[in-house]
Amino acid sequence: MGFNVFGDSPRLPVRSAHGEISYIWERHFYKNQREQESVMAPPFRADQVGSLLRPEALIKARKSLQSPQNRLRSEPKGDQELGSEDVAATNPAASVKVEQDRAIEEVVKEQLNRKILPIVTGEYERTIFYDKFFETLTGFEVRYTPMKDFKLDFPTNRPLLEWGVPGRPAGYPTGKVSLDRSAYLDDWLYLKSLLPENQWKNAKMTIPPPGWWHIQLKQPYDKEIYARDEDLLADMSTAVRKEILTLYEHGLRVIQVDDPNLSFFCDEKWIETCKSEGVDLERLLELYIKSHNDAIKDLPSDLHVGIHICRGNFPNGVGLASGSYERISRKLFNETSYKLFYLEFDSPRAGDFTPLKYLPVAKAVVLGVVTTKFSEMENLDELKAKVYQAADVIAEGQGRKREDALHDNLAVSTQCGFASDHSEGGVGMTRERMWEKLELVRALSEAIWPGWNE
Repeated sequence: MGFNVFGDSPRLPVRSAHGEISYIWERHFYKNQREQESVMAPPFRADQVGSLLRPEALIKARKSLQSPQNRLRSEPKGDQELGSEDVAATNPAASVKVEQDRAIEEVVKEQLNRKILPIVTGEYERTIFYDKFFETLTGFEVRYTPMKDFKLDFPTNRPLLEWGVPGRPAGYPTGKVSLDRSAYLDDWLYLKSLLPENQWKNAKMTIPPPGWWHIQLKQPYDKEIYARDEDLLADMSTAVRKEILTLYEHGLRVIQVDDPNLSFFCDEKWIETCKSEGVDLERLLELYIKSHNDAIKDLPSDLHVGIHICRGNFPNGVGLASGSYERISRKLFNETSYKLFYLEFDSPRAGDFTPLKYLPVAKAVVLGVVTTKFSEMENLDELKAKVYQAADVIAEGQGRKREDALHDNLAVSTQCGFASDHSEGGVGMTRERMWEKLELVRALSEAIWPGWNE
């Protein structure tokens, strides 16, 4: 899977005066001597995850339409509004749409002016990164759910419980689940309308995974509606696949599936809790891998689909889980059909690059080495060293050279988006610092792969 965003003309690696290998951009198929696999490098050497800080006018407009009880997150340390009956719907939905469209138009122009790729809406049309998809499904509803109905110690709920949040929305089937209309087509068409035609191929949209709610809830479905986990997940995968194909049919060529829940299989605390509760995590992981594979099976060859797995991205730098990808990397890389993995490597809680030794030659990783949780800027030379370290781990695992891994298997990005929901972002993060972070990602990519975006 993959597509040719740039040219096909091969060029040679360049060695600096200090002995560092970098590449003038090259798009080709590489035949590995051991495996004879077709390899295609990532479509963007500098990537971004999807969400961007919202302008204040949009934050206020959207918040005014939400009931406090239906917000995923309250303000830290006990929001006094939570659970009140005041829905605070002072602005009509039409005014939110006006602010939303204006904000998207402005942020798209800014990305074009700054040459930031891929081009995104910033998820300004959503209240949270998985918004709209589940609400659009037939035979499915999202409703307020008390914390006791979630799996014990589910990582997403840890900070919420600390802040005194009694519950949050969750999704349940009410009948046979299907997708009868697209959740994101209008959003894609609006983004597309803001771009010159030669930039359509450089746009990206994100979608949630099939098992998003299934993993979170003690009882994710009524047994009178679905007899088995497999049956529900099969219908959810069919819905996700239909959404993907609908977007593709209207010109979208880059899609990212966001599934931070998979990182919880690396969290020692949650693993121990699940064992004590009799939860079969090995079986669950098998179910979710199959659900992902069913969702992306038999897709067009010029459609690029990757999966993003971070460890949570609450406002003010709050993380949800810790632990190396080591527990899941072998299965993730070798048993899922994804060709591209967006992974978090911005802090010690993510572990080191050792799990990358399992990466097959024909797949690639986007290293999330620039943090969005804190406003402090990273050092470019230190980031380059991290990328070379990752390349060495991949090369050793594949029995190849560093330059092969750099060319075929790596790109760079931020570790997550800048605002996974409609509220504030990381500690001290401003909109200008956000752009500086994205430009740092671009500078890093150009230092390692000069000319890739020409």
